[in-house]
This record gives sequence, C-alpha cells and structure tokens, in this order.
Amino acid sequence: MHPQPLEGKTKTIEQGPMPGTVRLVAKDTLTAGDAAKVAVLHKIGTHKTMQAANTFAYLNSESIPTAFLTNDTPDSLVCYDCDMLPIEFVVRRYAWGSYLKRNPAYAGATPHRFDIPVWEMFHKHAVVAAPTAPMTTMMPENEARSRYLSEDGWADGIYTDPYIRMGDDDRWHLYSAKADQATAEPLLNIPAPLTEAELEHIVYTIIMPAFMALESAWERVQTAHGPVRLADIKFEIGRRKSDKQLILADVVDNDSWRIWPGGDPAKGLDKQAFRDGDPLSQVTENYALVTELTKTFV
Repeated sequence: MHPQPLEGKTKTIEQGPMPGTVRLVAKDTLTAGDAAKVAVLHKIGTHKTMQAANTFAYLNSESIPTAFLTNDTPDSLVCYDCDMLPIEFVVRRYAWGSYLKRNPAYAGATPHRFDIPVWEMFHKHAVVAAPTAPMTTMMPENEARSRYLSEDGWADGIYTDPYIRMGDDDRWHLYSAKADQATAEPLLNIPAPLTEAELEHIVYTIIMPAFMALESAWERVQTAHGPVRLADIKFEIGRRKSDKQLILADVVDNDSWRIWPGGDPAKGLDKQAFRDGDPLSQVTENYALVTELTKTFV
C-alpha cells in the first residue's frame, strides 16, 4: 500500500480503493530525453489513461497477465499493487530509434523489419560515472535527475536507461544505450536481478505475446495511409504483492510505442512527434486520435 502518494514524471501513485490495489493518476505532462524536455498539454493525461485502459483490457482478454483492473476516473487507473522491476523491456519489429545507435549496420533509408521481433532490456537506474563521479555507481533516476539534470541537459558521465547485456557469470553488464555495441565497453557489472527461469517467463509468457497481440490489433486499424504498423513498444513488469506473480504493470499508452500508419515513420502518431519538436497542438491532436483508435481494441 502507498499511504503517501508517490510522485513520478508523468503520474502519481496513490493508495487504491481496495486492499492490494493502487490508483495511477496521470498528469497532463509529456517528457522526452529522459526528462530533459518537459511540456504540459491539456487533457494529455486523460488521453493516456484511456489508451492504457483500452490496451490493458484488450491484453487481459487475450489472457496476458496485467496489473490493470479498471479506470475509475477519466485520468486514473486502478491496478494491482506491485513491486516494480527496475527494468524496461523493449520489443522491436523494426530497427529504429536508439537501436540504430547500438547497431548502426541496420541504418538505412527504409527501416529494417525483423522477421522475428527482437527484445532488449534497459535498467531504470542511472549510471553515474566520470567526469561527474570519481567511482562508477548506480542511483535511482529520480535522484540522478534532481542532482545532475539542469536546463542545459544531463551532466557529462550520466547514463540514463543503460542497455543491459547478460553475461555468462550470472551478472548483467550495463552499457551506454547510445554506444555502438560492437565496440562499447561496459560501464558497470551488476548481479542479475532475475533468474534465468524468471526472465524466460517474462519474455515468452508476457512481453512477446503482448507485442504480438498489439501488433495484430494495430494492423486491424485502417487509416488513409494503410494499416497501422507497431514498430516497437516498451513494457514494464511488476511482482504482484499479493502473490508475487510477475505481471505486465505500469502503463502502456502512446508514450510506450511507435505506431506508423502505412508503415511510414514520417506519419507516426506516437510521442516521437514531441521528441522531434512538432507543434504541441499537433502532438495533442495525435494523442486524441490514438485514444479513439485504441477503442477498436476492445
């Protein structure tokens, strides 16, 4: 339970209406660049809440375990209370975005499409290294943000959302998410927070089936440019406090995916438009449209 609300970048977590639940209250806030860019947009929180509710209801109907129970107000979700893993799981159908920085061989005028989606992991704690710190350490991103993020951006030596590679020694190796993985050196090595069996369960029982289900749902959405292609998506996993079961948690909304009408990145309806500096009115219009489109999921 959360007697005191927990404040995040884009939502507040409050005690839920029933034992073993929390309420996720969305803010009218968008962030990009690991919170280096922030904007307040009218009713964005409501749009994201409805998108998440539609998405989770659909995934529940597809027998994929999620934390979602209901949305009790236009801007809040009621969910099972979970201990969240400090990991972001990303599933990709196309080589795009930061993937190209880690794997520049896939760069080209046309996005490379994977026959089998690939998955990646990123740690939600920041790595703090030289020249900012004499010793390389990790800290929660909220703490790193308060200490090392200014109007000029992140301080040198701060690596947010470091990329995870698994070793052969029950340790995970953390890398800059923007470094070419063919030549990059690890920033830090940490004990693996998941067993091999737990990781396999997450990948093949939760995130890959969830991606495939949502890919099919988006392909059924027709636009003037053709069906919507799900390029990639970010998932978060939690351990439900009542029984320790690993389930899909947090939210899945227009901040979480790249969606391309007709498979064209230039026509994307997701948060990339905000990252790229499109007019905020256009960003808001995109979110409103995506809210309507996700209603077709359920």
